[in-house]
Amino acid sequence: MVITVLVILACGFAARSIGEERVAGKERDSIQAFWLAEAGLDRAISEIPDTPLSGTLDTGNYSTTTSATSSPLRFLVVSTGGVPYADTSDPSNITRTIRAIVEQPASDSDPSGITSAITASGDVTVRGSAEVDGDIDANAVFDFEDVFGISKDAMQDNATNLYTNPENNVTPVTDITWANVDSGDEMIISASDWQGSGILVVNGDARITGGDFSGIIWVIGSLWISGSPDIEGAIFVESGAEFDTTVTGSADIEYDSEAIGDAFGSIPSDLPPQIISWKED
Repeated sequence: MVITVLVILACGFAARSIGEERVAGKERDSIQAFWLAEAGLDRAISEIPDTPLSGTLDTGNYSTTTSATSSPLRFLVVSTGGVPYADTSDPSNITRTIRAIVEQPASDSDPSGITSAITASGDVTVRGSAEVDGDIDANAVFDFEDVFGISKDAMQDNATNLYTNPENNVTPVTDITWANVDSGDEMIISASDWQGSGILVVNGDARITGGDFSGIIWVIGSLWISGSPDIEGAIFVESGAEFDTTVTGSADIEYDSEAIGDAFGSIPSDLPPQIISWKED
């Protein structure tokens, strides 16, 4: 009888010990999963706006997604850490998820330096019934970084919309849009109901024959404007001196300091992104 009682007690203690070890193991894995989620968040912040990201540390891994918000310089970062994996659909994984609003500080560059409706490194030809309300600065010398306060690489890296050989009338074109266009091709905007805003950089040639745009258009190539587009803000054409910028048809181009100032609100600074708020799911 005594032996039986001792065996029962021993089994009970063993079961309790095993249970406590399992609980302790889950708590340990949960803490590690949170650390992994934090590691993923740190990486996502340093590589904004790249998404998705993933990585492995020790006995677990993390995965992150970064998405734009209604503010051009704010992003929602969701980072999940997991042991052994960050797959939340698998109940055998211990996972923790962090959601953070991250803001890239705005550039302190001054839009007041932009004073012309059209600035071009070559000649500017305006004919037909096209109207340009504002100064035309032809054969000018200007620099991207002097105008915007950041380099072309930084502007492209922080683009809200990044396109390569975009289809005609591509959308969205908001906040910062960067389009890479192969030699011999053009970025074409022709639809009368097309709308765009912010900063549009075309790394190549562009042809605009319709639509409405508010902000700054910067073309690293040749620009042809015809038809009846309505452009408010400023246009820069950076090309060889042998290339003309041609404006014809019934195009309406108007220098607008307010539209230019609004566009500058999308330009990030060189300062590191900052966490505005965060929570754990």
